Amino acid sequence: MSYTEKNLEPKEEELVALIYARVSTSSQDSNSQVHRCKQRALEKGYEVEEIFPDKFTGGGDFWNRPQMRRMLDYIDAHPDKKYVVIFDDLKRFARDTEFHIRLRKEFRSRGVKVECLNFNFEDSPEGEFAETIMAAQGQLERQQNRRQVIQKMKARLERGLWCFDFPPGMKYINSPVYGKLLAPDEVMGSIIREALEGFASDKLPNQTDVQDFLESRGFFYRKKHKRVYLAQVRRILTQIIYAGYVEYKPWGVTRREGHHQGLISLATYEKIQDKLNGNSKSLARKDLHLDFPARGFVLCSECGKPFTASWTTKRKGYRRAYYRCNQPRCAYKNKSIPKEDVEKGVGKLLKNARASEEVLALAQEISLDIWKERKMDSGRFDEQTKKDANKLESEIALYLERITKTTSETVATAYEKKIEELTHKKLLLDEKINKPTEHSGINFETALEEVLTYIKNPYNVWVNGIFEDKRLVLRMVFSSYPSYDRKTGVETAKLSLPVTLFQHSGTSNLQLVEMPGIEPGCK
Repeated sequence: MSYTEKNLEPKEEELVALIYARVSTSSQDSNSQVHRCKQRALEKGYEVEEIFPDKFTGGGDFWNRPQMRRMLDYIDAHPDKKYVVIFDDLKRFARDTEFHIRLRKEFRSRGVKVECLNFNFEDSPEGEFAETIMAAQGQLERQQNRRQVIQKMKARLERGLWCFDFPPGMKYINSPVYGKLLAPDEVMGSIIREALEGFASDKLPNQTDVQDFLESRGFFYRKKHKRVYLAQVRRILTQIIYAGYVEYKPWGVTRREGHHQGLISLATYEKIQDKLNGNSKSLARKDLHLDFPARGFVLCSECGKPFTASWTTKRKGYRRAYYRCNQPRCAYKNKSIPKEDVEKGVGKLLKNARASEEVLALAQEISLDIWKERKMDSGRFDEQTKKDANKLESEIALYLERITKTTSETVATAYEKKIEELTHKKLLLDEKINKPTEHSGINFETALEEVLTYIKNPYNVWVNGIFEDKRLVLRMVFSSYPSYDRKTGVETAKLSLPVTLFQHSGTSNLQLVEMPGIEPGCK
């Protein structure tokens, strides 16, 4: 072969190096991996063109790793180059046998060579066998590590310690006894508590009301303001840890009292669950909006159906708020009424519903007397509660004994469900014994005064209160919905019994104490 022919013979293309460094936990550093891979490239005479440091945690498909996916796209974008991918450890390549083989095929299909600092890839049956064994060993280690982590987490749960991500309104603090311990967050915790108690007490009747409430309070999670979705509302309403308890059914951890301080009582949590499970059809209502407190409350005088409301956009972006009837067969369908006309009319009714100072003072005095009598009776109630709790404990012990004797899996499962049901009941009784009042920090006199404020001057609440207070005062003052006539305005509605009684300043002491639920002679 001549000298010219030798020079015309095609040369083998030089390999260009790409470095992939992957850390399995957020605390690990990829710099040491990159350094070792650069040393290998220098020894082999490769030019390092790009580095792909991946901080994706966890196992699974390689397509879930952002930098691995970016590296494959990078290779596809440069089909004219011959690449070699260098990585530090075979475990960083893929910790799953199936995904290891699939990833190797991805590189082969692109003509990419793979080099590992602690393993030599060989294109032979023996080499492939050794590679598969090493990949399987990596998968085994990952599964063993996962099992150990789950065992430790489950042990903490069984001790009453939450070990997953903290929910909105809570945070982790360092405890000298328990390590990481949940605790209420001062800012968001009070908002979440108000939302939970509002839903339980019907101050926030529906999930959409809770959604609007959280958004109006500037809901945030991990210091980031977020839009509130109904799925998020549902998760908040069903979190048992807000009641100070721990439960995780996927791992068989039944409900138990946690070591953390909750935001609400277990009784309030159960009220929320009963409401969610018993009134699911009305949970997705969207007939309320913070801009329209009378929406769904004031009726159309023509068809007797509640008004809806909305904003309209005029020319030059000028917006107007309207109430209207949207019933298909109503003669006034979509005939808009200015927001101020409807709400001023409701305000006039509330102004006339104002109670007298004399009767309110008398009502407050009687209520305090009744409260004092009930506090005296609380001792007898506590004794009965303890007896009921002991009875439940005996029943639980009986079913536990039956489980050990039965040979039927079906019967054992039924016993386990019964034990869980009885345990939940006992936890509620234990809470009543150990935490007699749900809001022990709230003075009854202060709470009573706040309630009577709604009846004392409902008009002031309507004009100056927040959305939830306006909705509440409507439900407290009226026993029937008022209607709106397009000629005469808002028509008179029937007042609730307490407001009707409180309006009469001449009501005698005897008449008042004979109100339903109050026995004569208690004053």
